[in-house]
Parts: sequence; structure tokens; C-alpha cells
Amino acid sequence: MLARSSFSNTASQRDVYVAGIGHFLPGDPIPVDSIDKILGEITKAPPNVLRRIHRIRPVMRKLLGIDFVHYVLDPVTRKPTESNVSMAVKAATKALNSAGVSPSEIDMIVYAGAFFDYMSPPSSTLVQERLGIDYCAEMAIHSNCTSIYKAIQVASDQISLGRYHTALVVTSQISSTCFKVETLNEEHVTVEQAILRWFLSDGAGAMVLSDKNPGPSKLRVVDTYIESVGANLENGMTGFAAPGGWDLLEIYRTGKHHVTQDLNRVGKIGPKLTSEAFERMLNATGLDTGSVKCLLLNLPMRHLCTFAEVTLKGLVANPEARLYSNINMVGYAGPAASLISLDHYLDNNHLKPHDVLISFAVESSKWMHGAFILEQDS
Repeated sequence: MLARSSFSNTASQRDVYVAGIGHFLPGDPIPVDSIDKILGEITKAPPNVLRRIHRIRPVMRKLLGIDFVHYVLDPVTRKPTESNVSMAVKAATKALNSAGVSPSEIDMIVYAGAFFDYMSPPSSTLVQERLGIDYCAEMAIHSNCTSIYKAIQVASDQISLGRYHTALVVTSQISSTCFKVETLNEEHVTVEQAILRWFLSDGAGAMVLSDKNPGPSKLRVVDTYIESVGANLENGMTGFAAPGGWDLLEIYRTGKHHVTQDLNRVGKIGPKLTSEAFERMLNATGLDTGSVKCLLLNLPMRHLCTFAEVTLKGLVANPEARLYSNINMVGYAGPAASLISLDHYLDNNHLKPHDVLISFAVESSKWMHGAFILEQDS
């Protein structure tokens, strides 16, 4: 059995177990070639942008490796059929049922994500309300892909220290409403923004953490890791809510509300930063990588996963460790992707005692990394 490390290094601290996991994907799977039918085709962008979009689509199709996505949008009206909170509650309900835990047993909720239905009240309280939990601690963490890792670290630490006993960690992301043509100012759409339409997806995930051994699953949190290295680096991904004040008409007129990612920059410096971060994570946690069975990557593109398979697996001592991601079948739902992938993996794979899973993510917004390490207890 692996020793507990950074957050659990005294006798008074308790083991933390994954009691249940759940996820929710809205609607039917949408083939990638049908995305424009659902989101609406971009036709009013500058001619040079339209030409580049059509020219690079086949190339990006191979690099992204996405076959299907999920959207909350009605395929006819393009009106959303779910909210971030409603999806979060559905994922949470599945996780609670998986854990055999009633909502009243939850004494802490941590909501994680970059997308919220309201600025206030926080989504954590709205999930609490929908689940009918009269009293609990709550917290909302604002970040993108690494937010779920931060949430799991906070909840695990709090349970390990004895402040709480059973925590619900939940995340949700709706990307489709940002990219449908009715939301865009097409005259200011860039090629990079159009590419994001081809792989960002909608979905939610939830995990129940507990200080009680959950029985047959016995999946224990060994450690967590988060870091930010982007203080002296330009943003890799940006989504302005209200830059320079609340002149919403000016924001729309200039297209500043568009979510954008510097894909060239991500491709140029992302692999090196990822490799360095993964090595720091191994050193910081003191993990014996000989027991690592699977590396679950929360990366949005197939070519980045291919890089990781070559580079990151080289840092793992077990030559039989495999890399796993299911984004090709469900699209990339940001922070929810990690729990969607983990839930799917556990449903389709048998773990032996002492098998170790590492989930690792990169967030390019300001170059953050996150990881959690789970072990199948004996």
C-alpha cells in the first residue's frame, strides 16, 4: 500500500475514500461533422477567416481526434435544455446513488468550474438547494480545467483533517451556448475561436469523498497536486466576462466576449510545461510509480495525448501502465472531462489491490496543472 504523503502525514489524519462517482452528458452524441448543424454555420466572418476555416478543418479533425460531442442545445431551436446547475445535480445524484449516500449525509459541497449560471448566488448553494440539503459547508472554485483538481484537494484535506466527513465535489461546463452563431459576433470571429467549436463539449461530473471505507470499491485518495507556473507567461486561453467595466454592448460589438485560445502557443510551450509539471508532481508526492496502472489525461486534443503517452509514460516506472482518455467519444467538457473519463474507466476496467490511477490536467488559461492520485486499497 502506498504511503500517504503531503496532505496526510500525521497519525491523527484520516484516510479519504472515493465513495461514489457520477457523470452526466446532455443529449445524444453529435457526430463532429454535424457540429455546424447544431451550433449554426459561421458565414459572416471575414473572407480570409472563412477560407482558413474551411482549409484547416480536415487537418484539425485529425489533430483533435474528436468523433462525437454533447450539447445542451435543442438541435432545432438551439435553446439550452439544461443549465450548469441542473447538469451538476444530475451528476451528483448519480454519484450519491453510487456511494449509497443520502444528500442529508453531505456536510460539504465544493463546486468547481469556469462557467456559472449566476454570478451570485454561487453554484455550490444552488446544487445544495436542488439536492434538498438543509445544512452544509459550501465552496465554489473559479477556474477551468484544473478547478476539479483544486476542489478534490480542498475536500480531501478537509476530510483528512477531520473537519468534515462526507463531501460532494461537483463540476459542470456548458460550452455550446458560447459558440452558437446567435451568441457570436461573426465579423470578429477568429480561426482559433472557430476551432474551439470542433472539440469543446458539455457535461458534468461528481465525486463523493468520505472518511468511511466504502466497501468493495476501496478506492483511496493517496494525494493531490496543484500548481500555477504562468505568472511570467502570456495567457493561453481567455474568456472575458466584462472587460473594462459593464459596457455589454461594447463587449459584443468588439467580440471580446468570445472564448479564445492561442493554439499556436499551446502547441509550442504546452508540451514542455506539461512534462516538467508531471515530473514535479511525482517528486512532490513521492509516488512509487511502479504501481501505476493507468494515467488518465485531461487534455483536449489527441496530438497532446500522443505526446503525453510518449513523454509522461517515460516518467512512470511500470512499463505496463497505460494511458486513457475517452474524449474522442464525448468531446472535451473542461473540468468535467476528468470525472467523465474516470467514471467510464472504472466502469470498464477491473482494479487489483494496490493498483494506482493518476489523473493529470493542464489548464492553459494561465498555465496551471493539477493531479489526483487514487489507489485500490486491499
